[in-house]
Amino acid sequence: MQFNLTPPTNTTVISARRILVLAPHFDDEVFGCGGLLAQSAAGGAVIKVLYLTDSSGGSEVTENREEYGAQRRAEAQRGLDILGIGELEVLTIPDGALAASIDAAADEIRRAIADHRPDLLLSVSPCEITADHQAAFASLHRALSGLRGGTDLDEIMAGCRILLYEVNHPLYPDVLVDVSGQIEVLTSAINAHKSQLELHNYREAALGMRHYRALSLPATVDAAESYREIRPADLVTHGLSGLVGRLGGIPGHAHRQDGPLVSVIVRTKDRPELLAEAMASIAGSTYRRVEVVLVNDGGRPPEVPLTFPFPVVPVEMGTNQGRAAAANAGVDAAAGEFLSFLDDDDLMEPEHLETLVGLVTGAGVRVAYTDAAVGVYELEPEGGWREVERRLPYSRDFDPDVLLVDNYIPFNTLMIERALFGEAGRFDPGFEFFEDWEFLIRLAAAAPFHHLPRVTAEYRHFRGSGHHILGSQPRQREDFLRVKAAVIQRHQDRLGPGVIARVVDRLRAETVASLEAGSAARRELAELRIAHREQDEAYHRMNGECVALRGERTRYLDEIRQLEGELHEHREAGAKLRKEINRLHGGESELRSHVAAQEEHLGRLYAEIERLGELVEAMEHTSAWRWHRRIERIRGRSS
Repeated sequence: MQFNLTPPTNTTVISARRILVLAPHFDDEVFGCGGLLAQSAAGGAVIKVLYLTDSSGGSEVTENREEYGAQRRAEAQRGLDILGIGELEVLTIPDGALAASIDAAADEIRRAIADHRPDLLLSVSPCEITADHQAAFASLHRALSGLRGGTDLDEIMAGCRILLYEVNHPLYPDVLVDVSGQIEVLTSAINAHKSQLELHNYREAALGMRHYRALSLPATVDAAESYREIRPADLVTHGLSGLVGRLGGIPGHAHRQDGPLVSVIVRTKDRPELLAEAMASIAGSTYRRVEVVLVNDGGRPPEVPLTFPFPVVPVEMGTNQGRAAAANAGVDAAAGEFLSFLDDDDLMEPEHLETLVGLVTGAGVRVAYTDAAVGVYELEPEGGWREVERRLPYSRDFDPDVLLVDNYIPFNTLMIERALFGEAGRFDPGFEFFEDWEFLIRLAAAAPFHHLPRVTAEYRHFRGSGHHILGSQPRQREDFLRVKAAVIQRHQDRLGPGVIARVVDRLRAETVASLEAGSAARRELAELRIAHREQDEAYHRMNGECVALRGERTRYLDEIRQLEGELHEHREAGAKLRKEINRLHGGESELRSHVAAQEEHLGRLYAEIERLGELVEAMEHTSAWRWHRRIERIRGRSS
């Protein structure tokens, strides 16, 4: 899993039938992944939300925590109803106290996975800044880090996708989901959490983040939700601190200052770069009652930073005397009550020593071990090493009989009570390698080992570098089987027929189970290939349809362009007509004014005519006008 800062430039469609959401509090699922949940619910997915706390108010000041929690639960139910989600479950862990209840939360997460059998699991990312959110991811890690195969939980998680979502701090996404079409329903679901919106403007923050996440996407995407995908194997092969760091978070550590002194014996010879990395991993330990015994097996004197936080006891061998002699010298110089070993090419997680101290301080435990992931590295062309593989080949509970025929315990996973070296004896310098395995056989006869199946260290392998004592292909060494046979022969008196029969039977059963699992995996692969072929055929059919649709689209676009040209011409003609109409409207206005003036003038003429007619009529009724008429008639007769 490589750390990448560049956000995706395309969206991913997430399909799931059964979804389990882990939310620290009521509302986190809406704020973080509400758009995807709305999409999935609309598509028929069966969704369950598991709230890891009672949300009764952690840092908030509340008069009645019970009433406050009930109010928030009612709001959460309304929000889920809006999204189309019907099932929720609430743990009784108090709000703000999840970090103190990680084991209990992990148990509940495992139970919920077994009950719901999800094919998609959603959880807050470890980049979150609040304690409950960080503890929620730690609970998920605790729940699944112990997967070792062969259980129902392993089977479920083998087909389950894990996506981490963001709530109160951005993560580094490798999956973006287009939720442009869900903004309205998402806003309604957010608005259901009225008590929280009164505290902060979560609505604008949540919606703003989704719009921001669309900036690396095509302009057709208005809003997107961001996720970081991890595999179940990532939870198994990384310690919590290492995984948090790889995902871009900052592991939160509480240092433990009390407890027994632990001596970490580091063997080195002329590998300063690797030694610096190993020492840095020790310096980051959360357990602080530590001394480092640095054994230089005949190389150049190693340098230790002046800022190194623990006492360093240097042991100079003078000449190269081998791994066993260097280990013995380290044990002789150690002052700790318990001893741990770390070769200069390996690493420990910050919680490695604290975890082991917690085991060895238990009643009757004198030897304890965890698991180490094997990291395989290749040299980059431009220099430096790149991890290309990470696996967990060694994770077996203590079995002293199996230990007689093969070593399954990486030496850097152990913590051993100092007094046991007097009982079991020293490392045997007669073994060039496998000296740790031979010592463990003797140690197992002195005390039982306690195993915790949790990765807290890394056993590193550098391909083609010659760093490893056995080389890059140990089984091809001429002396590999010879030295292994010498170890078995040293303890052959303990390998009676009964022990051999039991070991062979157990290894055979494991081999058969492994072969059956491999056969089932091959059958599943064959089915997946058939499904892939069918999907490929469907893709080609759809691609052909797409080609045809693109042709239709081109034709329609040509018609649209032609119609747009005609529309442009009609628009120009319309503009001319509007201009002429405006001109005519202007002339009509002048004509109307002229007509009005003429009508006004005619009105005055009619009035004058009417006045004159009245004068004439009045004049005609006078005696003068009657005499005038008579005189005119007389004149007419005389002429």
